[in-house]
Amino acid sequence: MASPPSSPRSIRVTLISYGHANGPIVQQQNSPARYHKTLAYNIRHLPNPPRHLRVKATGLSRRLQKEFLQNDDVEAFLAKVQGEILNAVKEGDDQRSAHTEEQDENIQGEPEEAQQRSAHSSEHIALEGAEDIDLVVTICCEEGRHRSVAFVEELARRLAVLKDGDDDFSQHWQSTIKVMHRDIGDGEEGEQSLGQNKRPNKAQAKNRQRERREKENRYNSQLGDDE
Repeated sequence: MASPPSSPRSIRVTLISYGHANGPIVQQQNSPARYHKTLAYNIRHLPNPPRHLRVKATGLSRRLQKEFLQNDDVEAFLAKVQGEILNAVKEGDDQRSAHTEEQDENIQGEPEEAQQRSAHSSEHIALEGAEDIDLVVTICCEEGRHRSVAFVEELARRLAVLKDGDDDFSQHWQSTIKVMHRDIGDGEEGEQSLGQNKRPNKAQAKNRQRERREKENRYNSQLGDDE
């Protein structure tokens, strides 16, 4: 009996920027995906954008991004991270294929009626279950407001190009790309007003920590809803 047609392969990539000075990323431990992997990168070794841009803008600023991304070291590290994300996808796909082949072999050894029930059950799980692959990519700079933000924004754009392209990746995967900037407030834009250029005082720092915890709680709740 021929194997049932394979369901579309799905992948979720979550890109998170954060600052080393503000503490580590707190993630949910359990993922419902068939394959889950976290890729963590520290880019504090990469050069900062010019100071006159950093005091006026966050990494959401396209001007700041342009200055940051034109550096050869930044470009090389972007290519490295993108390549490792694609390698993780292939690794997860290999594991998925091996698991599917094992299921097919088990089904082949059953009576025909049982084969039909097993095939239907496997297809039902594949269609209604979680993502095949769930990747979390964390990017850390010092304060989580400039380099890591600009890096994540550019990485998301490059992955979106792959998603909408004509290559093997786009043809065989249904991908979702999510972006989270932990240490930037929800209302902040790329360019800041002059009143925001000063270093935050203790009260402002506490408020930022509280906002960061609330954002992480919302992020974890969203992951729970996706399950």
